[in-house]
Amino acid sequence: MEKIDTIARIVELAVAVVGSAIVTRIITIRQRVRQEKSAADKAEAEVKADQIENIRKTMDEVYKPIIEDLRKTAADAMAEASEARKVAAEALDKVEILEQENRELRRENTQLRDAIREINPDLVPSKRGANASSQARGADGRFVKKEEAGA
Repeated sequence: MEKIDTIARIVELAVAVVGSAIVTRIITIRQRVRQEKSAADKAEAEVKADQIENIRKTMDEVYKPIIEDLRKTAADAMAEASEARKVAAEALDKVEILEQENRELRRENTQLRDAIREINPDLVPSKRGANASSQARGADGRFVKKEEAGA
C-alpha cells in the first residue's frame, strides 16, 4: 500500500503542478490580453491625437491664411464703403445747395422778366407759349378751334 500511497501522492503532486501551471498560464494570458488591449487603446489614442494635430496643422497652413485674407478684404471693403458714404453725403449736400440756388435764381429770373416786361414788353418773350402766339383767336381774344376760325 505504500506504493499506492506514494503513487497517489506523486499523481496528486503532478496534478497540483499541472493545475498550478494551467492557472498560472491563464493568469499570464489574461495579463497579456490586458496589456495588449491597453497598448491598442494607447496606439488608437495616439493615432487620434496625430489626426487632430494634422487637422490643426492644416487649419494653420491652409485655412488660417484664407480667413485672414478674407478678414482683411472685408475690412478694406468696409473702409471703402464708409468713404463712399462720406462722398455720397457730400454730393447730396452739394446737390441740395445747388437746388436751393437754382430755385432762388429761377425766382429772381421770373422777377426780373416781370420787371423788364413792365418796362419794355417787346424785350421779353410773352408768358404765353410760342404756339399760343400763332393760334387763332376769336373777337373776344380767346382761343378758338380751327373749324371756328375758318368759318
